[in-house]
Amino acid sequence: MVAPESIVLRVARLDELEQVREILHRIYYPEEGITISYVHGKSHTLDDERFSLSFVEQGTVVVAEDSAAKKFIGVSIAGPIQPGDPDAMVEEAATTETKKWGDILKLLALLERTADVCGRYGLEKAYHVHILAVDPTYRGHSLGQRLLQFQMDLSKKLGFKAISGDFTSVFSVKLAEKLGMECISQLALGDYRDEKGEKLFEPLDVHQVIKTCVKLL
Repeated sequence: MVAPESIVLRVARLDELEQVREILHRIYYPEEGITISYVHGKSHTLDDERFSLSFVEQGTVVVAEDSAAKKFIGVSIAGPIQPGDPDAMVEEAATTETKKWGDILKLLALLERTADVCGRYGLEKAYHVHILAVDPTYRGHSLGQRLLQFQMDLSKKLGFKAISGDFTSVFSVKLAEKLGMECISQLALGDYRDEKGEKLFEPLDVHQVIKTCVKLL
């Protein structure tokens, strides 16, 4: 039985890098829509993992911890985005360790360029949620909503004027909308093609569309 009073949300410390890595392996990557729908392999890559873990040092990784069980049960990773990021991501995609991470970077660049959060609202930077995941045994207790709300509060403290996210699940989209985020662009993942016209993703179940949502702070 879940004891809500034992669940604490906080920013992950730098010395908790391995615990963050463990929860990404355990609850995020096995279900993440883009990762598991990639046609050339469902496993996540180490360069993808390094990107995610790099935000621990920036102080923008939020964890939910069950203090009684002494384990992380939820995680959200976010960070700043700027107008020139899509071009930089495409350039980086040409030099990645793995083709999969390069392909994902180009997809993310397209999502960011299409949404154009900074340009749309005249901002120099915005706060972008990259990851939101909750342990399956702890779902149904609004933990995902609490994690996203924590990120919203943190982004305000850090001086950001908008928070955005690319939501790959119909459930996370509903959660974002419940907290006042508005969908400003979307992409049917199965329709995406690379520059050679190759289909790279085969979406699973009902999670067919990636929606970019934003909220002004």
